[in-house]
Amino acid sequence: MSEIHRTIKAFLYPNTMKNAKGTYIAQTSKYQTYNVREICEIAKEKSGLPNADSIEYHVNLFMNEMMELIEDGNKVNTGYFMAQANIKGSFNSLGDTYDPQRHNVDISFWPGAKSRQRASKMRAEILDVRPLNFGVWRITDGQTGLEVRKLVMNRVIIINGEKIKITGDDPKAGLYLIHTESGSEMHFSESKLYKNGNAKIMLIVPELLPGNYQLKITTQYGGKGKPLAQSRSCVYGNLLQVD
Repeated sequence: MSEIHRTIKAFLYPNTMKNAKGTYIAQTSKYQTYNVREICEIAKEKSGLPNADSIEYHVNLFMNEMMELIEDGNKVNTGYFMAQANIKGSFNSLGDTYDPQRHNVDISFWPGAKSRQRASKMRAEILDVRPLNFGVWRITDGQTGLEVRKLVMNRVIIINGEKIKITGDDPKAGLYLIHTESGSEMHFSESKLYKNGNAKIMLIVPELLPGNYQLKITTQYGGKGKPLAQSRSCVYGNLLQVD
């Protein structure tokens, strides 16, 4: 039996495809996006290397050299992924030349042998069933536009999702920041939010104790029409940090 390297956590959502009623699809519970620097910081901690600067320098050096090879028309195979430039659009004759209005060049990436091998050894752990049209998908910094991993006092965070508007007469309705170490909850009612919409909520981060926080939304909003009879809650899949 193959060794299972990792277990990926996922939620089940109703399958909306035609003739698929009563079935479910799985989506991963985390939506975090990591840039090169953040990955290098994680690698530094795991490897015990003195700093992330050297790792980041060599990673960027590799990436730049890789892109130059691709731009020259070569195919790159790192083992984890392969990449190649492709010319799109048709040419009307042997004498036809490249026309940006009709043609373009894009770069295709697809999994390599190492990625496929690791994926074949992964398994999924189903955490819960969730409505397809309700949840927080992403949290970004209002100033930088980057995905938020840390909460900074007085910064605006943008919470994107679907049907997350805070509404209803349930006193529990609101946005919550839950301090995981102590269990204490900070409750933000509709009036305390910078923006409160179906797909976007904006919050000015208050002063918070150091530690990890879970973001939860409780609302009776169900879309157009009357509020839901009972409130429902969703939790963002990633923990947020405060230094």
